[in-house]
Amino acid sequence: MLSASPLPYLFTVLVQLTALTRETQLQGRATNRLHAELSAKLDHLTENHISTDTMARKFGDIRREARLEVITELLEVRDRFSRGVEEAQRRLARFHGLWARFAQREVLTALVEGNLLARERLDDLLRRLDVHEIPCLGQPFDPTLMRAMEVVHTMTAAPGTVVDVFRPGYISNGRVLRFAEVRVVADARDTPTPQGNTNG
Repeated sequence: MLSASPLPYLFTVLVQLTALTRETQLQGRATNRLHAELSAKLDHLTENHISTDTMARKFGDIRREARLEVITELLEVRDRFSRGVEEAQRRLARFHGLWARFAQREVLTALVEGNLLARERLDDLLRRLDVHEIPCLGQPFDPTLMRAMEVVHTMTAAPGTVVDVFRPGYISNGRVLRFAEVRVVADARDTPTPQGNTNG
């Protein structure tokens, strides 16, 4: 006889996945609002008869600022998607036998797969914007791309090797948009100093 109903777990995951979908819709509206603000600023520049060179320079600055703001929001959405999907996958892995039947495992599996597809579409969008995740796991620690949040002593990896990624980092056109936050194997001679949360 089962001691507790698995339904609360299912409802919790469903609520989390619904919240993620809602968050994506809100981010889409924020993106549209940014584009509208950009158009309004360009109209303002035109109405004031600003010289061509000055207008082009201001347009470039506004476009870069708007693009960076949109990308930053997209990265936050991706983080939320990843956390939600990972939590749903952990809960899904607990369902076995009768638990799986009563908890409607197939429904939950379909929801997880749908959110994985949505995250992949988001990744495709980031790639089209020339935004790429910084490869870290198993790589030597690079302070120009990463922040060491924790150092560990282990014999399973060489000193200075990244063994875990707490938060992925991203680059675009050679510029660090966000530093990767990682766990690094300690080196007695040159141990990276854990740093606070720093964004590029």
